[in-house]
Amino acid sequence: MKVLLVSYYPLPHVGGLWTVVNNLSNELRRIGHDVDVLAQTESLSEYRIIGQKAPFKVADIRPHIETELAAAFPNLEAGSWIHTTEVLRYSLEMTALALDISKYDVIHAQDVIAASAMERIKPDHIPLVTSVHGYLTKEIFLALKGIYPRKTDEELYTSLEYQYHEHIEHIGCHVSEFIHTQADITKKNLIQQHRIPEARFVQFPYGMDIASFNNRPQQLDRIPTATKPVILFVGRLVQLKGVHVLIEALRQLKTITPDWECWILGDGFEEAIKRFTDQMEDADLLSDIRLLGSAPNVKDFLETADIFVLPSLQDTQPHSVMEAQLIGIPVVVSDAGGLPEMVEDGVTGLISEAGNSTSLAHQLARLLDAPTLRQQLAAQAKTWATKQWSLVNMGGNTEKLYKRALSLPD
Repeated sequence: MKVLLVSYYPLPHVGGLWTVVNNLSNELRRIGHDVDVLAQTESLSEYRIIGQKAPFKVADIRPHIETELAAAFPNLEAGSWIHTTEVLRYSLEMTALALDISKYDVIHAQDVIAASAMERIKPDHIPLVTSVHGYLTKEIFLALKGIYPRKTDEELYTSLEYQYHEHIEHIGCHVSEFIHTQADITKKNLIQQHRIPEARFVQFPYGMDIASFNNRPQQLDRIPTATKPVILFVGRLVQLKGVHVLIEALRQLKTITPDWECWILGDGFEEAIKRFTDQMEDADLLSDIRLLGSAPNVKDFLETADIFVLPSLQDTQPHSVMEAQLIGIPVVVSDAGGLPEMVEDGVTGLISEAGNSTSLAHQLARLLDAPTLRQQLAAQAKTWATKQWSLVNMGGNTEKLYKRALSLPD
């Protein structure tokens, strides 16, 4: 089969989406399929098939798109969140039109925005399937809550930004012949919110090239010297990932035991980093928490750490948790989204209540106080993860999804 993977977002890019797409494309090629990836460049300047020259830059077509948007939506503020999304969405459409996408057997969107764009311009005979890697409307709500902390939930739900993204998610799901989800909770949320027939959902987990991951060469030059047990967070520095919850939990944890240090590995916008740094200063934690920025060698940080923590307010199936389990360190996650489907409380890790700093502090204190429990949870998680996160299974399941969309026998 000739397969086109499509992303509204930039690829390659540090983060879980590129890990998924790169692993999937490599595995599909290994089992005999031709795969191209259409995505934005990291500079946000153009869409192109990775490895090929872009037909044009976003700047070349932006004036035309903005003229059309101004005529259709005269009250839409130029440069606003929605305006920028629309410019990029139409840029993706026009790029796809400029390419010969009729040669593909399947188009596999990696997000609902890409799905909504590709449905408008693809040939009718090519099926469109979509992998939903996150619950967009919940993520947008939490982002808005961080931007406008004084607004009520009702004000946020009725805001133009929320309504727009809910509409895009609705379209992207309904135009897809099949929707792939990794977590059961994602499927249930989309069925409830967008009234999508359950028969159109296909559920299977992500996969990793575990052998390559285990054999990755070490890069230890940026690893700090630890003087105490290390609690490691890996993720974007945004409210969605619960960084503010973690900092408050660490403030409480310090009153229980000072015998720890926390490393935060990941990037964020300057204002977010300042907000978290101010929170750390107010909590007298500047000497206890290290903001390390992003790094390509997450595996080396995981191997150095004693506990992995991810207190997300919404998440689906983050690769950081998968990698921590495979490395063999105990994990503490929140009960948000698909995280409880990755961790069995008390068996393969510990679970805290999402948004509850006291609950998180309690679970961290339990692990710090019990080295034997840490070892037990880590060993059980590693055994489970080695079977669960099979890239071969992910590739095979994706191939079955394509055949189903094409009405081919397995």
